[in-house]
Amino acid sequence: MDQRPFPKPPPAKPLSEQTWLKRTDRAEVGRDAFFCGRDTEFEIFRDAIISLNDGDIGGGTMVFQGAPGAGKTALMLECMESVRLHSTPQDPWVAVSIDPGTLSYPTDVVSSMIHAANEESQRLSKLAPDSITDKINEWLDLGRNLYAELSSQGVSVAGFSVGGKPHSNGRSNSVQSSESIFRNAAVLLENFHIVVLVDEAQNTPEGTSTKAVLDCLHRDPKGIPLVAAFFGLGDTKDVLRQCGLSRFSDERIVNLEPLPMKDAKASIRRMLDVYHTGIDDQKEVWATTLAELSQGWPQHINRVGVAASRVIRSNGGKLEPHLLKQALKRGIERKNDYYDGRVEAGYPQAELYIRLALAAAQSSNGDLSIDELRTLSASELEKTQTSFDDFLRQTLHAGLLAPANGLLPRYKFPIPSLGDYLRSFSQD
Repeated sequence: MDQRPFPKPPPAKPLSEQTWLKRTDRAEVGRDAFFCGRDTEFEIFRDAIISLNDGDIGGGTMVFQGAPGAGKTALMLECMESVRLHSTPQDPWVAVSIDPGTLSYPTDVVSSMIHAANEESQRLSKLAPDSITDKINEWLDLGRNLYAELSSQGVSVAGFSVGGKPHSNGRSNSVQSSESIFRNAAVLLENFHIVVLVDEAQNTPEGTSTKAVLDCLHRDPKGIPLVAAFFGLGDTKDVLRQCGLSRFSDERIVNLEPLPMKDAKASIRRMLDVYHTGIDDQKEVWATTLAELSQGWPQHINRVGVAASRVIRSNGGKLEPHLLKQALKRGIERKNDYYDGRVEAGYPQAELYIRLALAAAQSSNGDLSIDELRTLSASELEKTQTSFDDFLRQTLHAGLLAPANGLLPRYKFPIPSLGDYLRSFSQD
């Protein structure tokens, strides 16, 4: 049996039926009660954690990137839960979520880490045997003192004010302060294994102080046993590279794709098992049909699951064939609502995306090279005086295109039915 640390955590406790059916988006609540799959991605996270557990610190940074709705935040919450479940009084681990906007401010980052360590020390103190209670209380006292010092005396730390906002943008000051702040915090944090998780990492700000903080998180954490994981949209790796993070491990850059059908089906089956009645063969038909409608996209799994569950609930919990047709109709409506929202978040002229979808349909792999994108968008972007780089960034952030696998930069519609939806508006 594999005795390595950090198995995937058990499923989250489901929400009450009433609460869950009121949801309109999967991001409205915390950890996903019906999370399934992502075994390959979780294995990458686990391998990095094992390296940290074995004493390797620095250079283990992970990047999980994908279009909106690909399940980045859900995966991050699963990783956080696995860390929490593994932490013990004898071997304390801390998962700390850090807002990308604070990555320019070393005192904010280190304060978040110390605060999380203090909270974990308090939790562990209730579980600790008497033989190590004194040690945990010592960590708590030290952690409180360090946290208070960072909060009240930040103005005296290498030009940084309270909260870590820099008075000066001088390169030497920002690098010096980040290194010294991390090194001073190591006296407490060396007792813990720290896992830093950054959601919406595509919003990481550029700047000298950001580079200094990222260097401490990625390359040299100054004696703190630490590994970092960034979760963001499809251009997150490029953003982090522009911010100064370099020398990524290829095996720790993950592009989140749709789930396999077996995992999508398992997720929907869990919904049906928890909330609804009906004979098993009908549940299997419903789960299979709804999973196919979702195409494995986590956002759609939630949307078609909620839509179907509302139909079932309004019909006394029955799972009958004619009700499945209603559920599919509602599910398609919810998918189209999602696509409308994505298009609204992109470039203002939706006709351009219709043009790209038609061109992608003619490609053997359903994707487009960056040169093809430039050519197809040139006339429209010239009219609005929009740069191609701005257009591409906005399109990626809206989830209308995503990087395709391969050496040369190519882009695809992340969900096949998104391309179908756009092409349905063509007059051809």
